[in-house]
Amino acid sequence: MKTTLFTLALGLALAPAVQAQQGPGVGSSTDYTAGDGTESRNTGFGIKGGYNLASIQGTGTSLFTNRDNLKDFHAGVYGQFGFNNFASLMVELLYSRKGYRTDYLGTATRDTRLDYLELPILFVGNITETLSIHVGPQVSLLTNVRNGDLSVSIKDNGFNSLDYGGIVGAEARLGFAKVGARFDWSLGKVYKDGTVVRYNSTTGAAIGDNNIRNQVFQLYLGLGFKK
Repeated sequence: MKTTLFTLALGLALAPAVQAQQGPGVGSSTDYTAGDGTESRNTGFGIKGGYNLASIQGTGTSLFTNRDNLKDFHAGVYGQFGFNNFASLMVELLYSRKGYRTDYLGTATRDTRLDYLELPILFVGNITETLSIHVGPQVSLLTNVRNGDLSVSIKDNGFNSLDYGGIVGAEARLGFAKVGARFDWSLGKVYKDGTVVRYNSTTGAAIGDNNIRNQVFQLYLGLGFKK
């Protein structure tokens, strides 16, 4: 977490220097145009990464006692195409760590980390020259699961490999740098019907209600580029 916050702070500190190289003033449409006559300042591509505050939600989470958030990170790339001065479409490809912390059935605390490859497709609406809102769907593929210090099989432990949901967020931009916050709500279920959640080789319980879904709050820093 400290590394993530340091990276965000460093990026924000460097943003004015990057902007100064491009010229004075706030970000404008010419900052992100791809040379094709598009007027939207959002057209372009870039990299992004930041902090995840992950948890699980739903009626089935009562099985997990003293549940807490899992703090981790996400990182990836994005591309945007502007339709006009207000609207654009942003597509991202992200590696994102989700999950939860619990002392399942009163035992010692354990982190369950879920690693996803995610594809958000977001509508971006520009409120001002530097502020925008984002909303849209997301599809996620579960690539790895860690229970404590051990990697476990996705299939053998009853995890759904496919997840889907929605994203709502806001973003501020200064030249080629941007910083944002968003909520990521899953509509898919983390576990399959009838899954037995195991804490160790001898401790486990069947999930009676598998209404257990991912939920993440994200803070991120991005850098955009022209084509």
